[in-house]
Amino acid sequence: MKSSLIRRMFVILFITVLAVAAGVFGIVYSLSYNSTMNDIRHRANGVRDYIASNLTVEDIELIADGGEAGEQTRSRINDMLSQLRGVGNIMFLYIVQVNEAGELYTSMSAVPHSGDPYIPTGELADDLYRSLREQVQVTGRGIYQTGHGRVFTVFWPVLNSKYDIIGVVGMEFDVEGVYNSYNRMMLYSVALSGALIVFFSIIAFLSMSRATEPFYKKLAYTDLLTGCENRMAFEQRLREAGILHDRGKDVTMMIFDVNNLKTVNDYLGHKQGDAYLRNTADVLVEHISPAGSLYRIGGDEFATILVEVDRKVVQIILDKIKAEKRPVLKNFPFSCACGAATFDTSLDKTMRDVFSRADKAMYEDKRKQKGHPGRGEPHERE
Repeated sequence: MKSSLIRRMFVILFITVLAVAAGVFGIVYSLSYNSTMNDIRHRANGVRDYIASNLTVEDIELIADGGEAGEQTRSRINDMLSQLRGVGNIMFLYIVQVNEAGELYTSMSAVPHSGDPYIPTGELADDLYRSLREQVQVTGRGIYQTGHGRVFTVFWPVLNSKYDIIGVVGMEFDVEGVYNSYNRMMLYSVALSGALIVFFSIIAFLSMSRATEPFYKKLAYTDLLTGCENRMAFEQRLREAGILHDRGKDVTMMIFDVNNLKTVNDYLGHKQGDAYLRNTADVLVEHISPAGSLYRIGGDEFATILVEVDRKVVQIILDKIKAEKRPVLKNFPFSCACGAATFDTSLDKTMRDVFSRADKAMYEDKRKQKGHPGRGEPHERE
């Protein structure tokens, strides 16, 4: 019962902690990602503004010129784009135009490698076409994975005096390092959070186990009516007593049977009968302590097991209990039959034999109190 309840409590606690941790991590992840993306956008827009202020419509129109003016323009723009690429962490920076056949071509670029003119593909091409079609700036919706790494893109159209689009400037920012750093930070955060969750869950489980163990142990071994230890505790103590006897220790057992309980129940009701039994148990505990504990082993039967208690002390305890007459409920004085037996190797083989002799002595005392000496055991106990 205890283990099952502890496990359920631990599972509920673990799921709660995990849900809270996941929620907090989700919020932190979202805030961190948005902050990172806002920083990238801010830097990208700064570079875009610089290029837009230094790249005129005339420049783009002269790019296709085959004369000296076109050559000078291409050289100047190429120098500017190359410098920006170095300081702005730009992977690709290019100008895309549409030829007479409606096909895209790169009219100017600053790229990290030679080869065919670079034209973006996939999601980047979608953003490029949108910028051409709608004549608006299109900023990347997030970080794109491409064949040359992770990039963040900005496309914006260039319009002539007639508001006709003559080209699109494209920038692909290299965010591989930022992305990897961000992912590592998140991975370390997840690992650390997981380790902390496991650590504190183990601590919580051990704490719950230790905190609840005394309670459940007491609950399992306590008689709820009288507060004494119950039959289960008595049986365990009986086994321990047998072991102690085997080690050479004297073991004495005392059995008590409460008198008049049936009379109290019949005339005053079971509620008062419970009070009578409780109060009688309190008196027995007072006389037995600290020599031993009192166990309720039946309806109106109690017992105690005394280890290494001198037989003279045992007799004194019995005499005091038999002489006890204080009232325990209204006009009912304390009254119980007592019997005791000490383990004797010539008479007993096990602790059960000691129990039987103590029980028989208790019945003999009960018969004497009823004034019927010499008779057999009564058919029922009060």
